Amino acid sequence: MPYRSKKLLEQWVSEFIATSDDSPSGIEVLRHDGGAGADTGLVVMRMTDLPSDVYLYPAGPGDPNWEVNFGPRERDLTMSAAKLRNLAKELTQAAALCEFLEAKSAHHTPGSGHMTAP
Repeated sequence: MPYRSKKLLEQWVSEFIATSDDSPSGIEVLRHDGGAGADTGLVVMRMTDLPSDVYLYPAGPGDPNWEVNFGPRERDLTMSAAKLRNLAKELTQAAALCEFLEAKSAHHTPGSGHMTAP
């Protein structure tokens, strides 16, 4: 099963940011307890015009696919065209980060800290 620690995810996020054409929204890796207390890490994006955080995490143990969760909102979301365009840009960045993490996960050798050849 691929093990993605907070430290490993921080490395991947740093690599994503360094190779990104646009400066992504605030991205942070939080400590997240997995099964049996394992430090699995949790990637969080804080978007400018979205009043809730966006969480990225592996779909399941051993699965290289990632899922995106939009935190709950307490009210309707109304915005101008400019804010909507900015939100669309940030969602595109979230999708790119999700795809990046999936590619990294697909080539990660469990437990070794090394990547397999693509």
